[in-house]
Amino acid sequence: MNTKPTIQERMQNKAEIALVEVEAQIDNLMDKKSTSFSMYKYLKQLDYSGRVVNYMKGFTQDIIFELENKEGCEQLDEAYNFLTKPQKKKVIKTLKGFETDIEKYVDEYKPVRKVRIKTPAQLVKKLPYLKKFTKYESINPEEIIRARMLFTYNTASKKFTVFDAENGGLSVKGSRINGFVTCQEKTLTDYKLLDRIYKGGNIIAKGFIDEIPRSKLKEGNDLITKNTLLIKVIK
Repeated sequence: MNTKPTIQERMQNKAEIALVEVEAQIDNLMDKKSTSFSMYKYLKQLDYSGRVVNYMKGFTQDIIFELENKEGCEQLDEAYNFLTKPQKKKVIKTLKGFETDIEKYVDEYKPVRKVRIKTPAQLVKKLPYLKKFTKYESINPEEIIRARMLFTYNTASKKFTVFDAENGGLSVKGSRINGFVTCQEKTLTDYKLLDRIYKGGNIIAKGFIDEIPRSKLKEGNDLITKNTLLIKVIK
């Protein structure tokens, strides 16, 4: 019964086929033939994934072990007696260079996970907010995404808040506003003053917080709650 090879087996087979050319280059080294072969350039030409090339690691270990012959085996000395000591060192250095090039390629060609870009609807999906308070209604929260400014009013804490991204764009993460440079707030007890910002244009909206009387400007809270009206955005 024929079994379909696994992904790992296919990758290993692909790597072994690519090594046939490298083994031919090693034969040239042993024959003391000059060569300009570059392992790294060869891998770049193949354009294999780092996972495939990873299967090539260590393929020179046996040859290097035999050439170094640290245990002084007479049979190995005899097998490679056609190479002088300097020639052996040169071959060993080249083979170790192959391994270094493989490591370099694998490190550089690690798969990059694509970042899934969320839509405005996905970003604001978990954002709590107050859809309506007396005659005042919230805007569609999706309008916050990439807006330059956002104006909110918390009906419970009586805080009017301005988020300003300046040259950037606002975003949402969970129940918080992201991407702002400044977040400022004032206490607004007379919510009927909101008529002015609801009916006015962008210029009125930008200066509205300065018009709020008897309240000190403070650093605002980026948290949006079920009591927060989303009043307006400026793109």
